[in-house]
Amino acid sequence: MSGGRAVTVSLRAMSAGDGYRYLTASVAVADGPRDRSLPLAEYYAKTGTPPGRWLGGGLAALGLEPGDVVTEDQMARLLGAGRDPVTGDALGQAFPQYKRREERVGARVASLDGGLGTEQRASAVQRIEQEEASRPTRRAVAGFDLTFSAPKSVSVWWALAPPEVRERIVAAHHAAIGDVVELMEREVAATRAGRAGVVQLDVDGLIATAFDHYDSRTGDPQLHTHVVIANKVCTTSDGKWRSLDSRPVHHALVALSERYNAALADRLSADLGVQWEQRTRGADRNPAWEIAGVPDELVKAFSSRSRSIDTETDRLVADYRATHGVGPTPAIVIKLRQQATLATRPGKTQHPLAELTSRWADRARSLLGFDPAWLRPPTGSPEVIEELPAEAVEGYALVVLDHVSEKRSTWTRWNLHAEATRQTMHLRFATPHARNHAIEQLVEAAERASLRVTPPETAVPAELQRPDGTGRLRPKHATRYTSHALLAAEDRLLDRGRTASPRLANQPVVASGSGLSQDQLAAVAGIATSGRQLDLLIGPAGAGKTTTLAALRQTWEHTHGAGSVIGLAPSAAAAQVLADDLGIATENTAKWTHEHLHGRRRFRPGQLVIVDEASLASTRTLDLITGHAEQRRAKVLLVGDPHQLGAVGAGGALGLLARDRPDHPRLTQIHRFHHHWERHATQRLRDGDPAVIDTYREHGRIHDGATDHMLEQAYLAWRNDLVDGHTSVLIAADNDQVTTLNRRARLDRQANGDVSAQLGVPLRDGTAASAGDWILTRRNRRTLQASDGRWVRNGDRWTVTATHTDGSLTAHRPDQPAATVRIPADYAARHVDLGYAITVHRAQGSTVDTAHTIATPAMTREQLYVALTRGRSANHVYTATDQPTAEPHLGPAATPGDAVLARILSRHGAARSAHEVIADEQARWNTAAQLAAEHEAIGATQSQASDATTRALRQRSRLLEQHGDKALRSAIEQQPWIRHLNPPPTDPERRRTWWAHARAIATYRDRHRITDHTPLGQDPGNKSHPDRREAVRALRVLQRRDAGRRRRPTPTQIARTPSGPTM
Repeated sequence: MSGGRAVTVSLRAMSAGDGYRYLTASVAVADGPRDRSLPLAEYYAKTGTPPGRWLGGGLAALGLEPGDVVTEDQMARLLGAGRDPVTGDALGQAFPQYKRREERVGARVASLDGGLGTEQRASAVQRIEQEEASRPTRRAVAGFDLTFSAPKSVSVWWALAPPEVRERIVAAHHAAIGDVVELMEREVAATRAGRAGVVQLDVDGLIATAFDHYDSRTGDPQLHTHVVIANKVCTTSDGKWRSLDSRPVHHALVALSERYNAALADRLSADLGVQWEQRTRGADRNPAWEIAGVPDELVKAFSSRSRSIDTETDRLVADYRATHGVGPTPAIVIKLRQQATLATRPGKTQHPLAELTSRWADRARSLLGFDPAWLRPPTGSPEVIEELPAEAVEGYALVVLDHVSEKRSTWTRWNLHAEATRQTMHLRFATPHARNHAIEQLVEAAERASLRVTPPETAVPAELQRPDGTGRLRPKHATRYTSHALLAAEDRLLDRGRTASPRLANQPVVASGSGLSQDQLAAVAGIATSGRQLDLLIGPAGAGKTTTLAALRQTWEHTHGAGSVIGLAPSAAAAQVLADDLGIATENTAKWTHEHLHGRRRFRPGQLVIVDEASLASTRTLDLITGHAEQRRAKVLLVGDPHQLGAVGAGGALGLLARDRPDHPRLTQIHRFHHHWERHATQRLRDGDPAVIDTYREHGRIHDGATDHMLEQAYLAWRNDLVDGHTSVLIAADNDQVTTLNRRARLDRQANGDVSAQLGVPLRDGTAASAGDWILTRRNRRTLQASDGRWVRNGDRWTVTATHTDGSLTAHRPDQPAATVRIPADYAARHVDLGYAITVHRAQGSTVDTAHTIATPAMTREQLYVALTRGRSANHVYTATDQPTAEPHLGPAATPGDAVLARILSRHGAARSAHEVIADEQARWNTAAQLAAEHEAIGATQSQASDATTRALRQRSRLLEQHGDKALRSAIEQQPWIRHLNPPPTDPERRRTWWAHARAIATYRDRHRITDHTPLGQDPGNKSHPDRREAVRALRVLQRRDAGRRRRPTPTQIARTPSGPTM
């Protein structure tokens, strides 16, 4: 049974110093004594939240017990200074202290050459200040805040239930958190030791604090708990205090979230008998599990303050109409909205829970029409299970593997763990142990059915092995897997891309005066004459792919006849654009796949099948399309850009094919942008060059500040462009921002009289639409046709012309007023949004005059590249520097705008194929740096004389020598540093010695990624490190002769060295 993903556990790093104070500031009784058995109800009448409590198995080392009250002083010692919360003693190394920006600037200015002139010095100081302003100030990490938020129906029920039921809900919430913490201590918590933290060690549990909070930043009920895990752990093997290895925490986060949901459901069902059901959450979100019987309208009413504002505004408008007999003017609507905003604004001060629950009860009573204190979800005796039957384990494991492989090309144990929990969410287990055991069974079965892509470990001595036999030189659960089926699909795609057939080779025919650029002409000719069954057309944004395809269609049809070119695209909207641009029959890939599997779609011999936006197509889909084309003797052309957005499911095929065939047809000249500088800048943006940020800033395209200010600035710039007659797109970072901007645009257009002030039709996103509004349909509905004969597609834009009392609305296409459609009420309420702002995924493929994008740190390089290449005349980015969170008490951590953009450019979001991940995994675990760190860690063990240790050291020594030989050969061929060495001696034995010393230098360079032209590069400040000392000694040996008389070695001389490349 498929389960929906609703991530209810979030992760945030907490800075040392006063980073913890957002938790203690709201506590009602911070340092007073409290009995651990004191119920939460004791704090209902107090202003603020309950004190924190201690959690975790690591408390024993500190003399604390789970459930003890956390005091302000203890938080200051542990999370503020990294010390023992009770005694104040040091817990290992102190938190590092990083220089503030002013200190960094001062130090660099002080080191400037004293001989600089006044203007030169001023210029240097300005450059330093600019560079440092773009760098975020580093802060030591004191801990990690895992926030556990109950599902919305649970929070609503808790808010409205009688006190005794509230207590039982909170108890289940706390117990579910405890289950997750135990899972973390068993499978996640670890520390690192050795060079670069190469050895992962077990720890004696976690040290954590838990703070309960009641409401969201909008004042809605939201039962949630901040569990702050200290970045201090005690190592089991030697008792030393070290930092927590945070990598596994990040990797396991989704699985931990799923486990919390399941554990909470089990406990609430066992204690209160509740039933659970899946509920849809819109087109772009998976279903969520909620308590059956808690009305959806009640959940939605408590889910967004903006919805509350809309509801209150509509009520005020209705009252105005009833009082005055006519609807309010646009100006009065503005005033009514302002009144609604004030009426629904949550207070800035803390309130007793008793006061909050009273308010929530009043809101619920007005909505439901009865006293919510008597609200009871249906109860019963849900069936519980102790253990899954063996046949059920195998069945569930196959479903788990199928779902995971559909979503991603490779996966880890934690991906399987999360999916296994989702697939069993409908089952109620008798105990936490029973669920743990079942999930472990499913994960292990799914692992057995997967194909391991991470290379096996080389020999590891027993001292560096875990009890299960795995080596501590690899992080626990770090192995990556794929499936035989997916790898085979990629192999078939590669084979088809390499296969040519004379019957698919044409003579290019391009009409004279076509206006094509040289790269476009070459692409048309290359595709038409290659004879390949599977061909590519790769080009950056704005390179004229549509123009090229139009010429290709002409060429292909000249040989194969009219109608011999057809098109496919991952979305119905993109397929329609392709049809309009090329005048060919098109379909979306999902529909084609469905029809083909039912025998209703077949290609014809000689057809050219153009798959547009191919980076968005999954590997499975492309394999099916190209496989059928191969059988039918048709040709497939994949069109797109691997540097733009990738597939939602397992993808990366377009990039794999492009890299496998370096001579693939490509477009290089960019035509879209009016400004020449922007044509070059977008190429650098595509490649992730952070220096391009300066170029955009120099041309006034970058704006940065607080999120609210950036939303305002982007909106105003977009609106002004529209007023000036430009086509423009407003791109938001996420759906919440889209909704915020949509509401703002609707309100402004109502004030201007462009949108009716009459009561609107409710839409999917919680907004409403009236005559004059722009809307976006979000689901394909082939039975819903407009007057132009075209059906309603996901992604279509419309302008509302009328709303109707039954909740339906009439709209027309923006560029075709005569193309109207009547959209039913159920479709409008479930699949229609306001259409002013969009996400970057909806922006891909569009071209406008100007584009205005709000950027946040969560974006990827591909998203930023797509967003900043939509506008012909201008593309502006508005960078949020405050990194807002969902909590008002989490203070903003300001980051310079350029640093945010640089971070975005460093984050790849494109899907990678299984073949590429295999290559990456092979390289990752066999780098010189990794092998050297492993060699050092093994050499430091106490069993140095054992056969296993000797064997492990020899293996890594051989591998390091191979790395050094390879690096030295590369240096001989193309790196200038080799010219700084003495020439190799003529004596064979001395030549072998020369090669060994030169290899030591090459290995050092490879290990530390040195690219300097001098042999050892800049002094890293760690001269005492063994490999640095070895490299220095080797260099001295190879530079012993007098510098004035030394002859540099030539490649020919080196090539004759016995241990060199000719051996």
